[in-house]
Amino acid sequence: IQKWNSQYFERISLKTLGLCIQLGHTTGLKCPNPCRAFNDDFIVVDTHSIHEVSLDFCNCATAQSHIQQLLQISWFPLTTSDPKTAATFRVLEHYHLLSFESKVSAFEFYNALSRMSDNTGLLPIKVNLNFRCLQS
Repeated sequence: IQKWNSQYFERISLKTLGLCIQLGHTTGLKCPNPCRAFNDDFIVVDTHSIHEVSLDFCNCATAQSHIQQLLQISWFPLTTSDPKTAATFRVLEHYHLLSFESKVSAFEFYNALSRMSDNTGLLPIKVNLNFRCLQS
């Protein structure tokens, strides 16, 4: 995401813009017992970019596990304990098709996503993908 700062467009995260995603409840309902994602540092890998977002899990007595809450919104967590990075089902399907049709490796696919997020290479992308998770 880019924001105009009166001189030029600068990169800004969805988290900095104030986006907070609440899982485990119907859209628009506020959770009475939210649990912030581990270190308040959640990364979402999607087909058009890699995003930093603020994410709250539902921590109510009847809440499902964090993994299940992510899967319900079609995000695949990259770890099973304290997930702080997830890939959308859409990006996984995109990679799956590209790997069959063009034999693109997971490393090359990730580098392309990084370039879509910042093609200058000046800003570090805050994600550490385990490429074995993408290969199957």
